[in-house]
Amino acid sequence: MILDSRIRGAGLLLGGLALVVLCGCSTYVAKHAELRDDLAAGSYQKALDCIEEASNGDDRLLNLLEKGLVLHYADRWDESNASFAEAEELAADLYTRSISEGVFSLVTNDASIAYRATPHEMALIPFYRALNYIYLGQRDEAVVEARKASLLLREVRARIADEDADALDDDAFLAYFSGLIYEWGGDDNDAFIAYRAAADAYARTAGELRCETPPWLGDDLLRIGRRLGFTAEIADLRNQHPDLFPAEPGTAAEPAPPVDPPRGDVVLLLELGYSPHKESLPIDIPIFKNDDYPDRDAWAVALNGRMVSGWSSGADIDYWLRIAVPELVDEPPLVRGARVSAGLPGSHASTVIVEDVAGRVSREFEQGRAKVMVKTIARGLAKYALQEKADEQGKVAGFLANLFGVATEKADTRGWLTLPYAVAMARLSLPPGVHELKFELTDSSGRTVAVETIADVVVRSGERSFISRRAF
Repeated sequence: MILDSRIRGAGLLLGGLALVVLCGCSTYVAKHAELRDDLAAGSYQKALDCIEEASNGDDRLLNLLEKGLVLHYADRWDESNASFAEAEELAADLYTRSISEGVFSLVTNDASIAYRATPHEMALIPFYRALNYIYLGQRDEAVVEARKASLLLREVRARIADEDADALDDDAFLAYFSGLIYEWGGDDNDAFIAYRAAADAYARTAGELRCETPPWLGDDLLRIGRRLGFTAEIADLRNQHPDLFPAEPGTAAEPAPPVDPPRGDVVLLLELGYSPHKESLPIDIPIFKNDDYPDRDAWAVALNGRMVSGWSSGADIDYWLRIAVPELVDEPPLVRGARVSAGLPGSHASTVIVEDVAGRVSREFEQGRAKVMVKTIARGLAKYALQEKADEQGKVAGFLANLFGVATEKADTRGWLTLPYAVAMARLSLPPGVHELKFELTDSSGRTVAVETIADVVVRSGERSFISRRAF
């Protein structure tokens, strides 16, 4: 039996669409299902293989970020920095490039265009690069990363929308960490500026993010300010942030401290768990027979209003519009901090959460939610219009148009999956020598859930040592 040419053509197109479905149905998170488990198990090469196997051109920036962080934990610091450097170059190129690919996303999905990193993701690159340089013993290069972080915080308002700029401008942890690096590198003036920026930013985000002002920040400002002779600046900061500073030395409330023998400062950074990730959430929105709007954008805004709980209408439903939107999945880690000891009198400290990565992810997600929803609905309406036009050409054409819409409808769930949920910090002042640090990892109630040790921690008089660990 000879097939009608129209049916043969439909069969070929159906095969092509089936391929689209098979290749496109898997989300970014699903394609990297084993990545986090491999990383937590210390199987770094398997994690790198997972990234490589799941990579594609549109995800190139994310692949570089994931790869850079895995290499960091694998102690392959030079390779990690190379990957992060390439990511920064690509991010800059994507920002300045004409987004012609956006037209294609209007009839497929947002995952069909190149991924552009969020502000909080870009802000963490200099943090990890600075740590890499610290471990490589390259102090000057670490200071350069601190300068890049400061520049990022200053320039962001000129580069992105105000709401996103606010999210990054309030990155208190990045400012504080930069201050620690500046002071370690001998640049007291920039250290003071960074510490002051951190104090302001922590105050602005109080109650918004699940972190607290580092309890050492006031002492850091006093120490550097006195060295620089910034009496007026310290007085202003005391007025602005009275809770940050102790009483004036020499008063009845706080006697002048005794002069201690030379010691070294140990900065302990503990990264906790995994940041929230996005999953695809299918949603059906009713289109009514009496819907009449001047254009697709106005119609999309109206349909977005039908997402509100309790909304109803007595009109007859003509069509159920199926869309897929990203949904943020929050996964708080079991380990929420640590008690640290070097086994000496006065060598005990507890970590505090100084960076709420999860909170930043959530804030950026909520800021963009409405825009993503309206854009997704508009895309669904474009596919609906395409199907109606195809229906006029016959049942086969209508069926193929509908299949195309189903095959290409998925939410953009991309994001830097290997980032931590939060960053905790502790500071220890220890005598010069080689120490062993005991970590009691604790849950949200302060109960010990695991104990680890870090051996051969070298402390030098008047120097600062940085140690970072990840509790997966």
